[in-house]
Amino acid sequence: MREVPNENYIPSDDAAKIRQRLLNHIGGMSDAELRIAAKSEASLRAFVADLFKSIARLFGYIVGQVVGVARDIVRSIGDGWSEGWKAGLG
Repeated sequence: MREVPNENYIPSDDAAKIRQRLLNHIGGMSDAELRIAAKSEASLRAFVADLFKSIARLFGYIVGQVVGVARDIVRSIGDGWSEGWKAGLG
């Protein structure tokens, strides 16, 4: 086992071996296996896109709730101020 500076470091000779092994594996795949891999990639992309859409929807909901509460507080303060002002003026 070789010591490396961090988890992202791949020695160049190992990277070349990995690259060649992957190319050989892909080159040896049948058309059916390639179609399955393509469908899997498309499914993964759709899943990730839906995941981020759900996260954005949740974040939007939370922000909307916070803004709604703040708006209601500001309206209440404004209404109370207005009523107090009118009562003070007689």
